[in-house]
Amino acid sequence: MLRSKSTKRIAITMGDPSGVGPEVIASSLRKIRLTRSDIVIIGDQDVFKYFWEGRDLPRFIHVKKNEGVRHASGVPTSASGEDSLLYLNKFIELYKAGEVDALVTGPLSKESISRFIKDFKGHTTFLANAFKKKNVEMLFVADDVRMVLVTRHIPLKDVPSLISSAKVVSVTRSAHDFLKEHGSSKKIRVALCGLNPHAGEGGHIGREEMDHIIPALKKLKRAGMDIEGPFPADTIFEQRNLRKFDLIVSMYHDQGLPVLKALYFDKLVNVTTGLPFIRTSPAHGTAFNIAGKGIANDGSMRAAIELAGRLS
Repeated sequence: MLRSKSTKRIAITMGDPSGVGPEVIASSLRKIRLTRSDIVIIGDQDVFKYFWEGRDLPRFIHVKKNEGVRHASGVPTSASGEDSLLYLNKFIELYKAGEVDALVTGPLSKESISRFIKDFKGHTTFLANAFKKKNVEMLFVADDVRMVLVTRHIPLKDVPSLISSAKVVSVTRSAHDFLKEHGSSKKIRVALCGLNPHAGEGGHIGREEMDHIIPALKKLKRAGMDIEGPFPADTIFEQRNLRKFDLIVSMYHDQGLPVLKALYFDKLVNVTTGLPFIRTSPAHGTAFNIAGKGIANDGSMRAAIELAGRLS
């Protein structure tokens, strides 16, 4: 895979071959033009060909456990889950060999992969473990909006016990430093969400704000960060507030993501901070129910590929 040193090679893993990944990748690559970046797709070439118009395929690395198995759109199987994991492991092999520089991941099924890796939590945790990185976080980007999650894919009942001052400080710093590293020359304005309704109302509706979130805010302020809060989540995502702040720190997955997906579904991108390379992904799942029907929106995947090109 010889290339110019000034050219970055972006690998795109196809995700679950039975989901919408193959078709939104194909649709996206027909529409975008990247400068100083090469694309290589890692996945099932036979599945991708079905969605690709034209004879000349993009650069492709074909990976499949069993060539005799055919993956059907909208029909997830144990084999489709296993192959989606193979694509990811192939990227890791290529990156460690210096053959690729950045990663865009198609959506995969945690349920399917959990058959092979117990309690599989998703791309972010898997990549963090593969590269032995601890402070790896999920940062969501759309236009000028940036939001990071303090907790990720965990049951709602477990969220309060995982909100600690140390965790809030670590996640906020990771996202803040990533934004500074990748082009923000101005002072980054940070908004910290509360956990409870009305941000706890001084401890009357829960004490997580008083015991953990406010101490974290004070520590970050003392370190020089421009940070405010904790804000009630039902008001911080109002459009004027979104324009006021450069980074919003959300305490859990369904606190901030439903709002951002409602506002920016066709352009929202998940960026992983703390890895030795740029990794982006569309902010949606496998959508097995519409896979192969030609109606999947490619906007988020297109934005993920373009952002990977800019950042890398």
